[in-house]
Amino acid sequence: MRTLVVAEVVSGSGIATGFAVTSLLAEEISGSASLAGLSQTAATLGGAAAAGAVAALTHVKGRRPGLSAGYLAAAVGAVICVVAAVERSFPLFLLGMVLYGAAGATGLQARFAAADLAEPNQRGKAMSLVLTTTVVGAIVGPNLTGPGAALAEGLGLPPMSGTFLFAILGFGIAFAMISLCLRPDPLLLARGQDAAAGEREKAPPLREMLLTLRGNTPAQTAISTIVAGHLVMIAVMSMTGIHMHHADVGLGVIGAVLSGHLAGMYGFSSLFGWAVDKFNSRSVLFGGLAAMLLSMLVSGTAHGTDVIQLAVGLALLGLAWSAVLVAASVLLSESVDVTARPAVQGFSDMAMNIAAAVGAALSGIILEQLGFGILTAISGAVLLLPLLAVPAGRRRNPGATSDIPSP
Repeated sequence: MRTLVVAEVVSGSGIATGFAVTSLLAEEISGSASLAGLSQTAATLGGAAAAGAVAALTHVKGRRPGLSAGYLAAAVGAVICVVAAVERSFPLFLLGMVLYGAAGATGLQARFAAADLAEPNQRGKAMSLVLTTTVVGAIVGPNLTGPGAALAEGLGLPPMSGTFLFAILGFGIAFAMISLCLRPDPLLLARGQDAAAGEREKAPPLREMLLTLRGNTPAQTAISTIVAGHLVMIAVMSMTGIHMHHADVGLGVIGAVLSGHLAGMYGFSSLFGWAVDKFNSRSVLFGGLAAMLLSMLVSGTAHGTDVIQLAVGLALLGLAWSAVLVAASVLLSESVDVTARPAVQGFSDMAMNIAAAVGAALSGIILEQLGFGILTAISGAVLLLPLLAVPAGRRRNPGATSDIPSP
């Protein structure tokens, strides 16, 4: 747990540092707000690919190889982003963002590693503890925008590329921590395998994994809410900075608003984990979706210069996303047995990143053509179906249990 916590702090700082200026740098390189949304699309598609790859490697080799490979890929991506800024190459920048997106997917997979050895009634606490520590990096990261610009100028680099230098450092430390210190491997211990020897399981084929989900209403509910919540969060968060920038709000203020959002995403995860363990995952899940809808109303009625209102709306969005992610992740882990768990968890994270990639691509077009208010209205509509599905999905299914630990 200590290893996971340290890795999350430094990697979270790297993620937040880069994402604070990603859309702005993409717009500067490409010269288009519509194309700027593609940078987030590239990152989420990279996260989707990384989620599948990390899950497959984890299933066969354990958590340590999977997580360390993800952070190494992200570090390489951050290097490519710096080169792309220097060369002013938008295609190269998108390539870098594809690899950069592996950091977010890997960090999210780490929450499942925290729950591998947790007692059934402590899974929410274990997952949320790892997510909560990310708040340190989330708060620090966006506020490195100014120092990053100064560092880049001192090195003769484009100002906005400086934050990616901090990202390289953060991902490198996370890679080293996981590689050297995540011993013994928690997943292998949970399977009753020795970390150094013993038979390794092959990753189940996609068809077999989908059959595991068929008829498992709790698992389906968990995945659908994770997908919808992440899609909306990415679409609105990635365009809020541009919405403010178009209103001539300064980079420092934009960074502070995004910092509040990221603090909401991770700072209160432990509270939601406690609530899941104390009550049940469905109640927290329903409340999180309702709060996310409210955040769409608050943010969507704000002009680009309404900094306080946008800050409140974005912070509420972060809090709601955290509640949805923690509750749905616990529900998913409870609904699938330990043998199929890594593959299903990876599929869930892969699906949410693919959906978010579509949302990010469309968000820039919607912002430019229809405005920020319409973007939040459409995002709110996306949340209605999973909001109705949470209470409707209470029915138990053969071979699957909700809010009951799996064998």
